[in-house]
Amino acid sequence: MEGAPFTVKGYYFLPFLDQSKIENHEVEKFEFRNGDVVVSGFPKSGNTWLVEVLKQMYGDWGLCHVGGASEAIILEEHTVHKWFPGIRQKVVDINVAEDIPSPRLLRTHLPFPFFPMQKALENGVKVIYITRNPKDVCVSHYHFLKGFAQGALQADWEGTLTNFVENRMLSAPWIDHVDSWLGVDKNLMHVKYEDMKRDLPSVVQRIAEFLGRPVRTEDVERTIRSTTIDDMKKRFKELLILDENLWEDGKSPFIRKGVTGDWKNHFTAAQSQVFDEKIGQRVKELSLDVDYQ
Repeated sequence: MEGAPFTVKGYYFLPFLDQSKIENHEVEKFEFRNGDVVVSGFPKSGNTWLVEVLKQMYGDWGLCHVGGASEAIILEEHTVHKWFPGIRQKVVDINVAEDIPSPRLLRTHLPFPFFPMQKALENGVKVIYITRNPKDVCVSHYHFLKGFAQGALQADWEGTLTNFVENRMLSAPWIDHVDSWLGVDKNLMHVKYEDMKRDLPSVVQRIAEFLGRPVRTEDVERTIRSTTIDDMKKRFKELLILDENLWEDGKSPFIRKGVTGDWKNHFTAAQSQVFDEKIGQRVKELSLDVDYQ
């Protein structure tokens, strides 16, 4: 991969993003509308699953229809360098988003300081923020990078774990990302990945209440049926926001196991202890409302 990682305001960004556009808060140029819904979360927290749940709940979303994919508008897409393979062939540019009808479904991994929250609130935008046990997030990152066909992004487990706890992951530090977003007290709903696994129908009903858009029983049943991991794996080309040739064997690392607690199959006792000392302790100190083991 060209370039080098960089930090802005203490957050870590990978070189496929344009540093000048991040520093200049280019995303603030986005014109929000009443009715827009934004899915936000640290990378590999279940964002794609949550987006798909919303797409199945309601059939009237304004989405990006590029190639065979229908995807939520990615707020930071226009900050991606043109040389980065694949993404610009699949994902809409920020200016094209103006032509997409309401209600629009948007998504972002941006840390809170880079998201124009005041502008969003002024336009009646609602945000759904998803969290996941950070140990599982770390494992998901590992398999995501492992599946890349681009050698520069590949990493072994130990290296991925070290990068995570030392805040060398996209949008890291994880702890600051979560803490700052969960500090929003208006027009934001917090969804836990673990709650979606335990009782997705209840989460669907909570989302419907938050959005003020009731769903029928048959809508809930269809949503549950169509957002199983097996179903999404079969349809991954419809969900994929990057060209499939970026991944080894054409498989999508966006959708793997979809389980909780997989970290136990990867962490040694010593690694878990280091993670607890570096991240778990901060979760306790900040009283973060996240599932942590």
